[in-house]
Amino acid sequence: MSQVLKVLFTVLFALYPFIIYFGLNQFEFWQIAAVLAGLALIRIFWLHKQRRTSHPQKTFDFNSGTIMSACLLLVFAALTVFTDHALWLKLYPVVVSLTLFITFAASLKTQKCVIQRLAEIREKNITAEKQRYMVNLTKVWCGFFVLNMMLSLLTLYYASLATWTLYNGLISYLLMGSLFVGELAYRHWVVIPKTL
Repeated sequence: MSQVLKVLFTVLFALYPFIIYFGLNQFEFWQIAAVLAGLALIRIFWLHKQRRTSHPQKTFDFNSGTIMSACLLLVFAALTVFTDHALWLKLYPVVVSLTLFITFAASLKTQKCVIQRLAEIREKNITAEKQRYMVNLTKVWCGFFVLNMMLSLLTLYYASLATWTLYNGLISYLLMGSLFVGELAYRHWVVIPKTL
């Protein structure tokens, strides 16, 4: 059940722009906001339950990126109801990019950046040279999240709902995938041969 919910939430949040596009064309703002608020609450309590199961000694962690995103969606849903304006619903992708930027950038101030923590899941003995590469890669991703945030804001204020949906629901994912694949290719063809 836990894995099913995880996949369901991942798909729902990935399709968020398309859900907003369909919703704004079919329903009132408050109806969409109510559904999103319900989903956000379910996600918050589910994440809290997961955390209590895996780390019983730890309290509720609002610093977790996924919990923070779900809480912000809840706030935006409430603001949509009170202001009767769709702007708050369309602002969510911007805040997701901002949250990711803060997460990645803040990790640069710690002993291990985000990418090194992820790499250590598979590889324990990470050399100093690899650590430097991962720090630089984290900075590249920080730059990407800033650019993505700015483009999302541009589509929010200066483009149609269809363009906003196309960028935030498809183009931004393609750009992210291109960066990911490009880095893998660069690492395989340039970085690894240099270390041999």
